[in-house]
Amino acid sequence: MKNTIDYHHIEVLDQHFQPTDNVASFAYTNALLRLLAHIDYPIIHFWTLEQTLILGLADQRLPHLATALAVLQRANYHYFIRNSGGLAVISNEGILNVSLFLPQVNEAISVDESYQEMTDLINDAFPELNLNAFEIEHSYCPGKFDLSVNGQKIGGMSQRRNQNGVVIMLYLSITGDQNARGQLVANFYQHGLKDDENKWNFPEVWPETMVNLEDLLNQPLSVTAAKNRILTVLKKQNIVTGSLTLQQTMQQPEFQTYLDYETGQMHQRQTKLKGRE
Repeated sequence: MKNTIDYHHIEVLDQHFQPTDNVASFAYTNALLRLLAHIDYPIIHFWTLEQTLILGLADQRLPHLATALAVLQRANYHYFIRNSGGLAVISNEGILNVSLFLPQVNEAISVDESYQEMTDLINDAFPELNLNAFEIEHSYCPGKFDLSVNGQKIGGMSQRRNQNGVVIMLYLSITGDQNARGQLVANFYQHGLKDDENKWNFPEVWPETMVNLEDLLNQPLSVTAAKNRILTVLKKQNIVTGSLTLQQTMQQPEFQTYLDYETGQMHQRQTKLKGRE
């Protein structure tokens, strides 16, 4: 990670969420973003979530959304809508979500600089691969800063920011049946659009456009091993990693207030889906 701001210490948070509590993943993200107003150190947040399709705000515009959601239910997938733009992404036991929170204590970080921070971190964690960042057409949730190797997408990024800092959010396909993930998202959009005009540029997903890191490395790779690679990069750059400071801060009433509020907001957002099921 080639620091835009010179950090010497980063706090690590590692969480696993069950599908029954899937909105907590983004409630924590939003609460931690608020917390940047009160801390002067970055946070790296690892999280995993089983059997869930995370919808973007744009997905609400699918003309046959109820039919698309039924596809997910038949596949035993849960779903919820996040509070940011973009399109649907899958999270399951082989997907690692990585969020990098950067407080803007000295200077503002541009959108592209923020994405580059995450790109550099992952590139350094997997030096065997020649990572690129550009949009991979026909992937799910395509974007300008898709991470890819040889034209196949391994992950995608988005970011949120407020006046106190920025969070860069990445999902990484580590292991598992990536073809099945892609096919599920393809079916979701096919049933959600049917024969209607695609006014909103929903992607025509080709499963073969995406691949796991494990497959590219030609060796077994667990989510835990991927996390360890990322943390090793930080240690090699003499960045001290810890978790106690953040844990203590998260136990304070102020953070709990943030978390309660953001959890309520996430649950309220899901009510917009209830009428479409």
